[in-house]
Amino acid sequence: MATTVAGAMTYFEGDGKSVNASLVAAVTKGAVTYAEGWLGIAGGDGVSGDTIAIIVDDREYQFKVPAGLTVTKGLIVYITVATTTGHYPDDEAYTTSAGAGKWAFFKATSDKDANNIVTGVMIAHNSLLS
Repeated sequence: MATTVAGAMTYFEGDGKSVNASLVAAVTKGAVTYAEGWLGIAGGDGVSGDTIAIIVDDREYQFKVPAGLTVTKGLIVYITVATTTGHYPDDEAYTTSAGAGKWAFFKATSDKDANNIVTGVMIAHNSLLS
């Protein structure tokens, strides 16, 4: 007889706005962070061996982007997750072109300003979308 999960109970685990992830390097609260397959914002400071919340919701944030990256309102900013040091994406990881290994991170709601700040809506659960 075949085994099936049909009819099995499911249980509420959390609201999905953050995910706990174990660290292999230090991170600072509020920094763009990639850990255990999740790309988001560090919910707290942590060092190697710690577990912290990675914020993965769809709210609007201000992001600092590399000086050489042109971002205008409406563009999606992607991060090449293989191009990271520790848990931080390198400057070269940021792009506005989609492709293999590039995860959609946020959609700009403003043009980049003179301080390299872009306001944008983080694309929730970006790892599932790219």
